[in-house]
Amino acid sequence: MSKIAGYKDEAYIRGKAPMTKREIRVLTISLLGIEAGNVVVDIGAGTGGLTMEAAYAAAPGRVYAVEAKETALELVQKNKEHFKADNVMIVPGKAPQVLAEITEPVDRVIIGGSGGNMEGLFKWCKEKIRAGGRVVANFVTLENAAQATTLMNQYFENVELIQVGISRGEGIGGLTMLKASNPIFIITGDVAVKES
Repeated sequence: MSKIAGYKDEAYIRGKAPMTKREIRVLTISLLGIEAGNVVVDIGAGTGGLTMEAAYAAAPGRVYAVEAKETALELVQKNKEHFKADNVMIVPGKAPQVLAEITEPVDRVIIGGSGGNMEGLFKWCKEKIRAGGRVVANFVTLENAAQATTLMNQYFENVELIQVGISRGEGIGGLTMLKASNPIFIITGDVAVKES
């Protein structure tokens, strides 16, 4: 079972880059099943919300934060320093091209954005993730979730899709109103353990 920090959204240094909400971060890290010492890759790191959670769960293992946007890279760096996540390695550039820079075997992969080359990402995951490893992909659109589910069924085992809707209580006139966040699709898949 993953060790989960559950950092509050307010704990992060924020900017204009997207950030996965706390409840989705906690669920994603739990579904990944990160173990201490794991090597994790976060593709489409954004602000670094999932990166920092993964860094906490994987310590003393490494987390590679892959991100193409300059403004997001700056936020990942600031959050790395803020959370003292020395086990985070930042990989600037567009995946899957820059993933060649990650030369060691990988245990877990988070996909938070496809950059238009979803199949390339899943092919890389299939080749790079160790037997018994896992990939978790998060999407906000039905089309991307459907495409990812189809591709993951080609490359991985035990593929599951869930849709998560989170509402938070907000005070209004002494009462509590629930304010909904965008629903998120979370898709998980396992890399088969090789027969001995």
